[in-house]
Amino acid sequence: MARLNGFGCFYCALPVRFTGDHRHPGYVVIDHVAPAIPAVDLGGLPDLRVLHRFCCHTARTGGTGTCSSIMLRRAWLGWATGEFEAGRHDKHYGIRHYPRLGLHPARLREPQLFRKYWRIRKMQCAALACRYYTGFGVLHSDATSEVT
Repeated sequence: MARLNGFGCFYCALPVRFTGDHRHPGYVVIDHVAPAIPAVDLGGLPDLRVLHRFCCHTARTGGTGTCSSIMLRRAWLGWATGEFEAGRHDKHYGIRHYPRLGLHPARLREPQLFRKYWRIRKMQCAALACRYYTGFGVLHSDATSEVT
């Protein structure tokens, strides 16, 4: 796991990564979060924010970027991090994959329970993001490889 320097993401409030693979969803991006925030502060300096690479993308795309729930923002980051760590980072996902957190109603054993499965997945992904980015745990795939 990469060393985290303690700067919190403006979008989800979790620490960002400054080292490691630049394609990682948690890698640092310093950017304007426009149009909600003016590009210049009162002193005339650029108003830049620290973001995760994934959060910067979702904040700019609209649909998922307008989410008001920090838990859901962290769940999306956790899901994207889990996908990246599992080696599926080169895959291009459709527009519904992030809001669904990878769940497909038609592929579930009981499609009418999609909301229940989605809530459970949301909490799992948000917990994964919190553990991973705050340094209080490892991803499940890392945990199984360290067992002796």
